[in-house]
Amino acid sequence: MSKIYLASSSPRRAELLRQIGLEFVVLGVDVNENRKPGESAGQYVCRISRIKAEAGARRLVLEAADYRVLGADTTIVLDGDIMGKPADRS
Repeated sequence: MSKIYLASSSPRRAELLRQIGLEFVVLGVDVNENRKPGESAGQYVCRISRIKAEAGARRLVLEAADYRVLGADTTIVLDGDIMGKPADRS
């Protein structure tokens, strides 16, 4: 069976995967998460998820022979505007 890598350092995303019994390895990636002009929230989330998975796969291509990379992104949208990452808990 292929090893699964999560291309995200989100503790919440990892917890959700653990809740469904998925075994995985966290693979933090550094990608530009800036929204492109005219990009809808849906287009943005799909693009960011894809580039996270691609960045993870590029890191693994020389390290692992059989792997799957899961890229994901969570975005809060209010009245069509992406709210961005919170600065703190409040």
